[in-house]
Amino acid sequence: MRPSLPELKEYAKGYQLVPVYKTIKAGEKQPVDLLRKLKNYSHKLFMLEHTNHDAAGNVVWDRYSYLGFSPALAVSCIERKITIATAQASFSFETDAPAAFLRDIVSQNTAPKLPGLPPFFGGFAGYFSYEYIHLNEPTCHFCTENREGYRDFDLMLFDKLYVFDREDQAIYLICNIATDNLERNYREAESTLSEMERILSAPSENTVKPLRLLSGLSPIYQKDAYMQMVEKAKHYIRKGDVAQIVLTNGKKAQAEGSLIDTFDFLRKTDPTRYMCFLSSDDMEAAMASPEPIARLHNGTVMTERLAGSYPRGKTPQEDRAQAEALRTDAKAIDEHNMLVDDSRNEFGYVSKIGTVDVKGYLNVVRCSRVMHLGSTITGELKEGMNALDVINTITPSGAVSGAPKIRSCEVINEIEQERRGIYGSAVGYIGLDGDADFFVFIHSAFLKNGELTVRAGGGIVIDSVPEEEYKECLFKAEAMLNAIQLASEEKQNDSLN
Repeated sequence: MRPSLPELKEYAKGYQLVPVYKTIKAGEKQPVDLLRKLKNYSHKLFMLEHTNHDAAGNVVWDRYSYLGFSPALAVSCIERKITIATAQASFSFETDAPAAFLRDIVSQNTAPKLPGLPPFFGGFAGYFSYEYIHLNEPTCHFCTENREGYRDFDLMLFDKLYVFDREDQAIYLICNIATDNLERNYREAESTLSEMERILSAPSENTVKPLRLLSGLSPIYQKDAYMQMVEKAKHYIRKGDVAQIVLTNGKKAQAEGSLIDTFDFLRKTDPTRYMCFLSSDDMEAAMASPEPIARLHNGTVMTERLAGSYPRGKTPQEDRAQAEALRTDAKAIDEHNMLVDDSRNEFGYVSKIGTVDVKGYLNVVRCSRVMHLGSTITGELKEGMNALDVINTITPSGAVSGAPKIRSCEVINEIEQERRGIYGSAVGYIGLDGDADFFVFIHSAFLKNGELTVRAGGGIVIDSVPEEEYKECLFKAEAMLNAIQLASEEKQNDSLN
């Protein structure tokens, strides 16, 4: 177990927590196999992986896969009601400043980054919902009730973490311990890490209940209703209330079981930049999102704005032709510029004067099946600000709301007549060292209250054709729906063999 107790005493100065860890050889062990095991120990889980694509568009997996389980505490909020839960108990209370309370909780749980540890070694993981904006913007009002009971934020403090290291073919077992009573906690950490190793080495017994649909999939909005929604959106655009808004549609079904098999299927067949599985006492989600909302590392904040979506070419020549067509697509460029301008303005609130910069403007970002226009925006965080200031400023992303953001969110809520919840949220983590990594919840599915939801969005502008917008949304949702169906069929076939 590392570091030694004398070393740990030096690292612990000025912090509430400090990490201890051990490494073992990975061998044949796989992250998703461990995820299935951990589901037997805790309903509260977090798994995150990243991928990139090389110049030829081939998938390149990032070095680390992170798995958190059995969090030390969970903190969530609905409207202004905060709930804090530990393994032993939970309690709730009302507050006029939930975002400020969350800031206090995060600031009371910090740890030093030790040499040799992965970038994320423990911290708060979860999401800030699409509607989280109303807690930070007093001028933003939603006219619909929260009938589904969506949480404005839901974060879990994962003090224990498994980290798979592809480069070294190793697995980190990490446990963050309190710095008070350090010697006693250090001894107890040895037992915790031994138990984590036992779980990892135990025979695989897949007791996770497969996802099963209990009803047919039905559109969230029927065709005629959605086309009327598009016309209403265009009315607000003509009035000058908004320049663009992102309306959503998709499908829902009654369902039971787990989305782990769907997540595993997505990893194998369509790996995307952010591959994430999240499970709490409230819902479960499988995510394959291409779009970061913000990363914070050593005081530098970064995001990448994506717009336009062209299919990959079947040959290198066709792929280059598609990329050139995308670079000259006027609508995609206009949408992209709007997102870049929004991000530059938002970063201006949290970045030191003169540090906001746009890099790689209008790069073609290749994914497994599609390509996008992308630009990277960076800035140096102002003194006294942290990851929560960034989240408070940029959530929800303009890619799922519109411009200007606050008015777009209000118009969307009026038109859609229901809350979005985790769709369009910022999902990710705030590390104990203050670094953070969040992405936009799109190309994803979630299961809550026995209902499976797959949602997709499309940007509405003045010349949008309602029927085409209806088709586009359902087409985008179809990829995830197919993954759910195929994963279910694959699981059934495995059980028969």
